[in-house]
Amino acid sequence: MLKKLVLGLMVIGFVGTASAADVFTGTWKLNVSKSKYSPGPAPKAVTVVIAEKGTDLAIASSGTDGAGKPFATKYTFPMKGGPIVFTEGAPAAGITVAIKRPNANTIDSTSTQNGKTLATTNNVMAADGKSFTRTVKGTDAEGKPVNNAEVWEK
Repeated sequence: MLKKLVLGLMVIGFVGTASAADVFTGTWKLNVSKSKYSPGPAPKAVTVVIAEKGTDLAIASSGTDGAGKPFATKYTFPMKGGPIVFTEGAPAAGITVAIKRPNANTIDSTSTQNGKTLATTNNVMAADGKSFTRTVKGTDAEGKPVNNAEVWEK
């Protein structure tokens, strides 16, 4: 009887874990005052909505850049790794972004242009699931150094 109870609890635990939403899903706002952009200027406001789409995550972002110009981007990326597929607001021709997922609380990406690495990005979810940090290091499309530390909150 005890074996059946333990086995039943293990199955219930696995089903609950398997059906749980990805920790990055939800609506996130950039906390501009806690974030640092080098070079600047920092965006004035950014909202990102992340939703599961089959085995991928669908990302929709919108906001106002540092010059006051509105922007919007939409893309999906495979949670198991691989290239991002842009459906709106794609980067310049020749730039690709590949994702890897070392664990459930971390998403890393590498941006390349014509095969040359431009930047790496590291996203790490906080233990409470209410915020994540995003660190971007490398160069932009014009070759200028980039070193950003962003704080995103639900």
